[in-house]
Amino acid sequence: MKKWITIIVISFIVIGVTASVLLYKVSRGPLDQQRDQALNRVEDETAIVKVENTSFYNGSKSYVVVTGENEQQEKLVAWIPNKKGKIIEKKWADGITKDQAINKLNDEKKPKELLSVRLGYESVGPVWELTYLDQQDNLNYYYLLFSTGEWWRKIENL
Repeated sequence: MKKWITIIVISFIVIGVTASVLLYKVSRGPLDQQRDQALNRVEDETAIVKVENTSFYNGSKSYVVVTGENEQQEKLVAWIPNKKGKIIEKKWADGITKDQAINKLNDEKKPKELLSVRLGYESVGPVWELTYLDQQDNLNYYYLLFSTGEWWRKIENL
């Protein structure tokens, strides 16, 4: 009897793990396809020859953000719109760094916890989006212009 219970429990565990892995792969598929399409466009339409990182930004429009290097080993950033549209490409040196954006947030807002920092693109151009919790555990968004580090928009106390 113990043998059958053990076999049934192990079977359920194997089925559960297999179902979880398959569900993850299926749910991840559209994002992987979107990233692959963006990387193909980067290869064909930009000066980036070595990709270092890809991320997704969903603001007023959705973008895949790709950082990498050109043939002269200069760091570049490209914002690829999800729908057909022009790719925006900038030199990394033409904007503020992630650390500079975080320092500006820390100086102005004193967040309790920084949740995420990502590059995005809005109507004003490239932006850093910083998501954080304030001292009262409210969710906040803080946007800085990539080119100058100036404050552009805040969404507070969500």
